[in-house]
Amino acid sequence: MRLSPRCRAILSGDQAGPRAGLIRSALAVPATLYKPVVGLRNWLYDHGWKKTYQLPVPVICVGNLTVGGTGKTPLVIWLCRLIQRRGLRVAILSRGYRGPTEQGNDETTLLRQALPEVPIVINPDRVQGGRQAVDDHRAQVLVLDDGFQHRRLRRDLDIVLIDCTCPFGYGHLLPRGLLREPPNQLRRADVVILSHCDMISKDELARLEQHIRQYLPPADAEARRPATLLVHSQHQPIGLFGSDGTKYNLSDLQGKRVFAFCGIGNPQAFEDMLRQLGAELKGHYVFGDHYIYDELDAKLLHEWRSEFQADRLVTTEKDWVKLRQIPPLAHIEELCWLKVETRITRGKEELGRRIVEILEGCPRR
Repeated sequence: MRLSPRCRAILSGDQAGPRAGLIRSALAVPATLYKPVVGLRNWLYDHGWKKTYQLPVPVICVGNLTVGGTGKTPLVIWLCRLIQRRGLRVAILSRGYRGPTEQGNDETTLLRQALPEVPIVINPDRVQGGRQAVDDHRAQVLVLDDGFQHRRLRRDLDIVLIDCTCPFGYGHLLPRGLLREPPNQLRRADVVILSHCDMISKDELARLEQHIRQYLPPADAEARRPATLLVHSQHQPIGLFGSDGTKYNLSDLQGKRVFAFCGIGNPQAFEDMLRQLGAELKGHYVFGDHYIYDELDAKLLHEWRSEFQADRLVTTEKDWVKLRQIPPLAHIEELCWLKVETRITRGKEELGRRIVEILEGCPRR
């Protein structure tokens, strides 16, 4: 979903004026119609009217409530590595949103780069994709990427990420806001992970946590369901790389004049991270989420660097996996990309225990 800074300003209410208000009012109409459709679909699944399918191996789902970036990809990487350390074969199920069916999108490309030995099965039908992963790749554990709303496939653990910088999609369902479904659906989650916890104050984090807890059910001993686990995490920058493969120290950004650009779901978090690293952000440009770069963009980047007198052009790893495939972009000398990983800052041990409990029941084949 392409969201320019202007669109975000309108949806969030930051942009005032009669025109912005009229747009918000117009978008509220389809959002009002969307809500009962989502509610009915969830009710049918909750009461068994819509069928779910269980596979012979454990399924761990990583998803969210909103469209746009919440940090799912780094978490999927962290999760797969944890499973691999247990000596189990893991496969990822992806819908391959906005990418060729065979190759997937930028996120699946990044996953392949980080986890070259992990099969990624791309199929909008997650049940069929899961069966394929078990039959063709002998997977012992499946990680369902971006699957919280895909309820046909039964899962053993539902992990939902909430971005602290925009937790509830401006408080409205699509298209008035960014919510795919109402926040009360968090009751289905086994684990809620707050991402970008370091991007808000401690007081804001405490208020957000209190707000989320109102949607979480207590432990149910009869159903053998523990209380929903609330975990804190942040995106930790771990490296800065040049287009020629040179690795720089993160401290090299300190005081540097930087022009930032990206095509991700939450560009603000990326820009805030650069500022935290001491970069002097002279300008930025937000492409649409999953933007497909071409050779013409090389000219734009050169123009921006010259216009803003930037020492460096900096982008994300997710953007770089696409940029590097286009020679005029891959060889821009001043171009760098930032590598980040998920760091669990609270609840790591309990999260690990819950995952291990599921893995202990895996069939050893």
